[in-house]
Amino acid sequence: MSTIRRREFAAGFITPVLAAAQLPETPARNRARKRFSEIAASLYAWDLLDEGVDPALETLGETAGANSTYLVALMHWEKRPLTDFYYPHNPKRKTYFPEDSRAYWQPHLENYRDTRIKPRTSDRDELKGKDWLEMLVSAGRKRKWKTGAEISHTVLDFDRARGECSYAVQRDIYGNPLAQLICVNNPDARSYLIGLFTDLVKNYDIDFVQTCLVPFASTRLRAAAGFGGEDHTPGTFGFLTWGGAGGATAAENTLLTVLGGCFCAGCEAAARNDGLDLKAVRRALRPLADMLDHAGPAETHRLALLRASNTTPTALLLRHPELFEWMKFRCASITRLFADAHAAVRAINPKIDLRLNAYISRNPELSGIDLASLKHHLGSVRSSDYSEQSGTASQLEHKRQFLLSIREAVGDEMHFLSAIGIRPKATPELIRQGVQISSECGADGLSLGHYDGAPLRNLDAIREGMAAADVAMRAGRIHKALL
Repeated sequence: MSTIRRREFAAGFITPVLAAAQLPETPARNRARKRFSEIAASLYAWDLLDEGVDPALETLGETAGANSTYLVALMHWEKRPLTDFYYPHNPKRKTYFPEDSRAYWQPHLENYRDTRIKPRTSDRDELKGKDWLEMLVSAGRKRKWKTGAEISHTVLDFDRARGECSYAVQRDIYGNPLAQLICVNNPDARSYLIGLFTDLVKNYDIDFVQTCLVPFASTRLRAAAGFGGEDHTPGTFGFLTWGGAGGATAAENTLLTVLGGCFCAGCEAAARNDGLDLKAVRRALRPLADMLDHAGPAETHRLALLRASNTTPTALLLRHPELFEWMKFRCASITRLFADAHAAVRAINPKIDLRLNAYISRNPELSGIDLASLKHHLGSVRSSDYSEQSGTASQLEHKRQFLLSIREAVGDEMHFLSAIGIRPKATPELIRQGVQISSECGADGLSLGHYDGAPLRNLDAIREGMAAADVAMRAGRIHKALL
């Protein structure tokens, strides 16, 4: 779209928004609006250090109308801000490079008695020794906001995953470790995960504990520019674990799963309890893995035929029933983890919301995520789709489809937040469209992704999008700007 056309589009969009905002809010108009109950905003420990807790929350409330906040309390390594070279509003630094998989609260070690793995906290003088989660929760409660904590993608740093904790890491079909991804069927890793959840719920005044833990690796981990083939400049994770291979057919993505995880001893024991012989499955799938990873002329020919054909994933699963049984087992393993985590946190606080940050927007079942089964052990779901930051309106159709796929899986009753990408290359126009799509697809609120990389104009666009979509906030925890 040319610059002139973009300006014309923006003018055509903003004018009715402003006009609507100037009309008196009569009871009749108010009754005709849809209601959102939550606008959540994530923050990092270094955001609180650099910008201050209260100033950050004040900005989020005044611009986007946030009434819910959570600390990314256990954060993996990646450059911040993620999708641009420099921060748009951090007053103290232009970039930040977090430590790998560190906890930014003060862990209570009695919650980890049953595991050798303990949370690793920051070694940096400016961050260590402080309870950043307590700071954010206290500030949020003063505003009568919802508060929460997130356990992010990786919970074990790479150094320990290659050293003292290597026994807990996922293994591929050849026995190779898969980066730093823990296996939920390893008893020690499982106890560590449950300990993280219970530690946070037992010791902090939070309404929800959210996680976007990487489940099972969907295929071979390999260097990538970003998540699932997205172009994140200048960088993020050093591995690709979800969404399949860019450019691969649906059948090939299904086949590539055999290069993922996990075939560890913990999985063998768990499979045995399910009546599945994982060693036999491994033997049956090894020729498929060799075709992808150790191909000779015959295997190369067969793979080329598959890529050129219209063979479906269903056909592959019928030909290789062991692959289907293995996929079912992995989904059952992840579901059991959430069942145990849900039971553990509800025993501490019956009202706690265990929230899934659903970030695998394509083929989540290839990573062990079956939302229809998981929904029984969740309080809410956050759709982690940031299509707005692609910079193109055409990508928003993927957002619509993903939101509807979640609603279809979890039903109409579950509390459901739609994430909105507010970082570059997002534009106010795309953000407003994303808010409207979220409303049309049955979202109960929004979640901002993410404050640290969001210019002011993109924060303002959240409220503008709600006005354009005829959405108001439900009474309760609400910022005065949205009254």
